[in-house]
Order: sequence, then structure tokens, then C-alpha cells
Amino acid sequence: MNNTFVKKFLGSKQLASEVAQRAQTSVPAYKEFLQKQGFNFGDAFENLPQSDKQTYALAHSWKDLLADDYEECFSIIRSSGSSGQKFYWPQVKSSSRSSPTALKNFLENAFAVHQKKTLAVVGLSLGSWIGGDSMSWTLKSMAVDTAYPFYVFSPGNNLDEIIETICATESLVEQIILFVAPSAIAYIHLKATELKQALPLDKLKYVVVAEPFAESLRASLQKRAGVADNTPFMYSLYGSADTGTLGVESQATVALRKLLYRNNALATDLGIESPIPKFFHFLSTDTFLETIDGHLCVTRWQGIPLVRYIVYDRASLYSWKELRQAVLNSKHLDSGNETLLEILSQASEQLPDLLAITGRADKCVIIGGSNFTEYMLDAAVKCEELDEILTGLYRAKLIYEEDRQYLAFDIEIRQDISPEREIIDRVYYSLIHSLGKFKPSFLSQWQNIYSAWDNEPTKRVLKLNLIPWPALSNLAKTSIKQRGIIN
Repeated sequence: MNNTFVKKFLGSKQLASEVAQRAQTSVPAYKEFLQKQGFNFGDAFENLPQSDKQTYALAHSWKDLLADDYEECFSIIRSSGSSGQKFYWPQVKSSSRSSPTALKNFLENAFAVHQKKTLAVVGLSLGSWIGGDSMSWTLKSMAVDTAYPFYVFSPGNNLDEIIETICATESLVEQIILFVAPSAIAYIHLKATELKQALPLDKLKYVVVAEPFAESLRASLQKRAGVADNTPFMYSLYGSADTGTLGVESQATVALRKLLYRNNALATDLGIESPIPKFFHFLSTDTFLETIDGHLCVTRWQGIPLVRYIVYDRASLYSWKELRQAVLNSKHLDSGNETLLEILSQASEQLPDLLAITGRADKCVIIGGSNFTEYMLDAAVKCEELDEILTGLYRAKLIYEEDRQYLAFDIEIRQDISPEREIIDRVYYSLIHSLGKFKPSFLSQWQNIYSAWDNEPTKRVLKLNLIPWPALSNLAKTSIKQRGIIN
């Protein structure tokens, strides 16, 4: 396994030490946190304890968490609450002033908005949540100062308004960029079908935030729109309410993920496990990143300073230059992906290093000793072979009947799909093999134990309840982020 490209941290360790020292002297909550943990002022940065929302942010009064320069804050936003509890994060002026310029540079590089008349549609939940509120404010601030046509419409997650505006304005613009959560895309298209509205697929582009997504989603959308691999189409931004934006995809990182998604031998040789992570260029120069037990750990001075703060996303840190070269030099490259390899080979080796994110790791289900995280279930349900059957929305939980354990799924099927035995079997065996790919121990147990009951649907290890659209889609309208595992 070639892992010379793996990094232990990204950013300035000196800066991180300065943030830690400042927090120890000026943030009451952090001083109390260290005292309770048995740490002393001046301990080396790498010896300081890790914190998280539960043990730090929620364990202290809000005013005691604030930075000594909190009066420099100009707004307060909240987290989505998808992890269990909402929290409020003050935003400082200094780091936000550059946001419109940064987004402008990203959109010009990604979609050439300075050369194409563009409509940006913010289809994210609005209100106090950072994703929708911040994106709408940043886009409009950017639009005011552009010398070229760039229009912004912020309907939030009102599907009817999104579709109506796209159809009404598509003849006036050259491209329409949807800013949405990945899970929303499917039911925008489904709702358009229900309304008998033809979306201009050749003009639609996407910027997605808030949730992980399987590469099969991008592949499915590109195939439907007839978009080639070398055409900018869909990019993801990575960040959180806790930390702000930390990274962005580029055409090169999208090509990298597609290569690894399509070529299991290449991914295995590089030591990158399925589901394949998204690769983001790390752009937050005032932030220090580590990985601890596979989770992202953040140190950053902000309205509520963070010191070795765990964000429960599964993460790895990579040298862009080294990983790019490892891929291009691999003996496992196959034919059919020349376009992706060309994109990778032409990309500058001086691009920022990579933050690789697979998905949320704070929720999981354990069946037969195999631990399945939410991002694994996401990838299994949203695989390409089931795209024509499923919308991608699901709810999963462990259940017990007598002395047996099952993994139960409520899964939404597409319009006009009937939950017949043939369809149920197709979904069942696809999920079995996808989950077995992520956890060979589960596949072995299925082959040796669980499969004996496959001819009795009520005894199958996966209990599937296929629900007609739009049952789960309607529920999703009131949620900021989609979580697949329920308690």
C-alpha cells in the first residue's frame, strides 16, 4: 500500500499553539475545561485534550465560551441540530468580509460565471441555519459588485418556487446553478415530473453542501444531462456551523474521486477504502487540522474559539502533490478513463493539499459484529444500479424479533415503481453486496448464515419496507439535513 501522501496535519502548528495559549488566558470556559481535565497552563499543544460539542460547547454557558474579541462579531447562526442538539455560533467580521470575493473566485473558476449569464438559486433551508442564510447573503453580496450579469433567487427549500423560477428564466440565462443539499436534488427532479415541467438539464449546474453524497449521484445526474467528464457540472463545499467553510472541490479533485470510484484496484492499492471520500482543497489558512481516531480535529480562533475540537466526520489528510503523482504512476490505471487522467495530469501540482471526507461517523448500526456508519448505508442505498428504482431517501434502524437481530429499512421508491417481489429482491441483493463490499465480515456472515433464510422474506437479515414517493420526500421538506439512521 502506497501511503507516502498521507499527512498528520494541515495548516500552521505555530498558529494552533498561539490560538490554544490565547484561549487558555482569555476564554473562561476553556480555562475551566482544562482544569477539569487536569491540564495546566502552558502544556504543549499536542498534549492538550480534545473537545467536542457535547463535552465543551454544550457543557458551558454561552457567554463563557466567547472569544475576548467577541464584539467583532456581526451575526449569529445556528447549527442544523442533525447531531441531536442545536447550537448558536457567532460570526466575526474579519473572516466574513472576504467570503463574497472567495465565492466569486470559486464560481468563476468552476463555472465561468464571468463569461456566462448565470442565475444562482439558493435551494437550502433559510432562516438562522448557516447553510442557507450565509449562502444567500454571500451570493447577493457578490452579485452587487459584479460587472457581469449574475442573478440570485433564494426560495429556500420551496420546490414549487425553485422549479417555477428555473422554467420561467431559463431562456434568459446560459446556466443555472442550484445551491442545494445533495438529497434535495432527486425530489426537485421528481417534483418537476409531477408538475409536468421539463427542467433544462443542459443548463443546470450544482453546488452542494451540508451532506455527504455517493459518487453515484453525480454520475447519475451527469448521465441524465448528457454531460461529459471534462465539463464542470457539480461541486461540493465542505464546512460546518462549528468551523465555517474549510475546503472546496475542484475539477481535479472530482476527477480523482471518479477515478477511484470506477477503479477499485486503484483505490485499494492507494489504501483508500470504499465508500470513496470526497476530496477538498484545504483553503482555510487560519485553521489547523488534525485527524484523531479517524475523525477531523479543528483548531481555530473565531467567535467561539476551538482548540482540538472534534468534528465527527470521518476524515483523512493528504498531500495533493504526492497523491496526484501516486495516481498517475499507478500500474492499476485502466482504459476508458483517459479524460479523467488528462484532467489530473494537467492540474497544477501546487494546488492546496487535501481534506478527504467520507461522511458522518457519529451514528452507526452494528449487526452481527459489523459496524455500519451512516455514510456506508448512504452509499449502498444510492448506488448506480438502484438509481432507477429508489429516490435515495431512507430510514434505517436495528430491530429485534424474539432472539434475532435485523436491519430494517424504510426506503422510498420512485414514482410509478411498484414494490413487487422482483423489485424487493433486486434492492435486497444489491444492498447485501454493497454492504458486504464495505464490510467483508458481513458478507461472510450472509454467505454462511443469513442467506439460509433468504427464501423467507420475513426472516431476511435486511427487512425492507419500500415506500411510494413522496412519503419520505415530503418529510424531508422540513429538515435541514437528511439523516438515514434513526434511533
